[in-house]
Parts: sequence; structure tokens; C-alpha cells
Amino acid sequence: MTEARLRILFVNANRSATYGGVERWMIDAAAGMVARGHCAVLLGRPGTPWLCAGRNAGVGVRTDIHGTWAARVWRVRAAMCGERPDVVVVKAKKAARMAAWGRSTGAGGRVVLFLGATHELSADRWVDRFTWQRVDAGIVVARGAADWYRESGFGPREKLHVLWKGLDVAAYRTSNEAARRIRAELGLAPDQLAVTTVGRLAWQKGITDLFAAVRLLRPRLPTARFFVVGGGRDAAQIAAAAAAPDLGGAVTLLGQRDDIPALLSATDVFVQSSRREAMAQSTLEAMAAGRAVVSTRTIGADEAIEDGVSGLLVPVEDPVALADGILDLAATPERRAALGEAARRRVEEHFTLGQMLERFEAICRTIVVGRRFAEVPAYQSSSHAGAGSPGAPGRTSSSAPR
Repeated sequence: MTEARLRILFVNANRSATYGGVERWMIDAAAGMVARGHCAVLLGRPGTPWLCAGRNAGVGVRTDIHGTWAARVWRVRAAMCGERPDVVVVKAKKAARMAAWGRSTGAGGRVVLFLGATHELSADRWVDRFTWQRVDAGIVVARGAADWYRESGFGPREKLHVLWKGLDVAAYRTSNEAARRIRAELGLAPDQLAVTTVGRLAWQKGITDLFAAVRLLRPRLPTARFFVVGGGRDAAQIAAAAAAPDLGGAVTLLGQRDDIPALLSATDVFVQSSRREAMAQSTLEAMAAGRAVVSTRTIGADEAIEDGVSGLLVPVEDPVALADGILDLAATPERRAALGEAARRRVEEHFTLGQMLERFEAICRTIVVGRRFAEVPAYQSSSHAGAGSPGAPGRTSSSAPR
């Protein structure tokens, strides 16, 4: 018998001119679920870039979130009544409370809080505890994040479903011609080392730690160029830091870009310098593009990267270790190539869009039928420390991480 069609409403009140991994995941998940025969709609604020991107991806959008706080609450409820979702996936605590109130007053649907990072909930805040009690489940993007939330008082562990991110890997297989074009636009010589990072310009991304590493590297790599891609609330401060005289113009800020696959193909080393993270989307994108990655050991990094096999992991907030990792790869082009190929294979094996959608659908079905604390299907441990691989879709595993 064919399984019932799911109706999913994604709620996100993001109003920034830039958007990050959670918004991109919502767009990909919604488009993917529609392609699988389900109904998915994005709900947000009018005129926001992430909703425009969702509409361009062929997903239905609603722009009901506007007006006073009370008006926004009522409009979220009205959207839930109109769409009749089985599952409401929300970003952020305020949206979670709106949706939970809508459900409790007759709008229906199970409410799932998507937690794209750690520290989004704090046991010290009563409103966070209240919010967690009112949602039916949480989705996190790494096993380590699920453990972090449970240990921080947001349990039980089975209420948190682990959903590794997934990419359209084919989109990151760009041509050599595209790489040459981008390098020419950036003023890079064919043999000049290009080091790139992509992400929101915010404290947790550790951009100033990367700049500290650049200072250490300049005497050893005097011609290397460092590129920072992205925008965010700290853009002005980051721009001022990048212009510091002791960086010697080695750092270039490229702002928000829509050609990430081409940019990655033109880079030699990708750096993820985050201080706080949970399975960074940009790390997976660089791996899919076959780039050698140096990443801080934030939560989820060791689930994406097998240290020394498909990338390098270094301690958080350690510019010396970050510089050493970059220098190692700069000096050994053959190792860069080997790590990049292994990284691409790892994404192809564990982090494809199809795998993510398969598991997301299974999670939604579990929540819909009311098995609120069931874990489906679990990510199993592999032979590599800290690494994992998906269990077979549709099977609940008794060895789910706790």
C-alpha cells in the first residue's frame, strides 16, 4: 500500500538580507519533498531573500509573518489552518511558540523545532524550557548536537532526531574552465595558493581566528591569498579587521555570492574556523567540490570529516594549529588532492540530498503517527573514530546513539 502523502509547513521568520544554512536546508528539503510527491510550503516574512530563493526553486511560499507580535501569532495560526500540515518545522524559539500555540488552539500538526546549532536553547532560561516542553520533537544536524542538548537538560535523547545534511553533489562538479575564469576574476596566478572560507560574518564563525592564522602564515606563504565569502551582522567589524596593515592586503572579502560551487572549484584549501558550529553546511559543500578542508573540531565536524583521511581537524580557537594545517596542505599538493578526493567520496557516500530526504521523510512519518520519542533510522558507528553512516532507511535501529 502506498504511504500517505505528507503535508509539511516550514516556518522561518528570518528577515535578514542574507541567509544561512538553515534557510538553505528548508528550501532544499521543501523542494525535495515536493519532488517526492508530498506537499511542502515555506512560511516567512514578505520580500525576504530566502523566501524569494524558495519561490525560484519552485516551492510554494506564504508571506504571512508581519505586523505586531500578536498579529504574527494569529497569522501563523491562520497559515496552519489553511495549509493543514501534518508536520510544522520551525526555526527559532519564537516561531516554535507561535506554532505550538496554533496547534493547541485547533490548527493541528506536529511541531518540530529545527536546531541548526548548539546553544539555541539554554536550561537557565525558563522560556527555553517552556518552549521545549511545548514542541513534539527536535531535529538536529549531528549526533554530537543531540547529545549536547540532552546533557544540557533538553531530553529525553529520543525526542531529538539526527538529520545529517545533504547536498546535490552533481552541482559541485564544475568545469576546469569555470575554475580558471573565477581565478582570473580574483586576480590569481595559476600557481598562487587560494584559501577560502564561506559563512555568516558573526562571532561564532571565528573569522578573526583565521586572520590571526594569516598573520602567522604571511612570512611562510607571502603570495597566498585568503578569501572570505558571506555577509552578516558583523560585516563592518570583519571588514575593518581584514584591512589591518599587518595582513598586508592578503585578505579579500567577497560578500554574499550565489556562485559557491564555482568559487570552491577555484580554491586550493578550504578553511572552517568556527568557534561554535554543528555540521557546517559550507564544509560539506567544500568536500563535495573535492577541496581539502581544514576545520576546527566543533560539534559535528568529526562526523563529516575523518581526520587525516577526508580533511584535517584542529582545536577550536587555536590560530597556530589552524596555520599549521593550512601550511601543511600548501606544501603538499599531492596530499591536498588526496584529501579532496576522499572528501568528495565521503559526501557521495553519506551526505547526498537523496539520503537526507529519505531520512527526513522517515522522521516526519514517525512524528505524525505519534511515536513522539522514536529514533528512526539511527546513524551507525563506522570504523573511523567519530564518523558515522546512515542506517538502512525505514528500519529503526536498536543501536541508536544515546
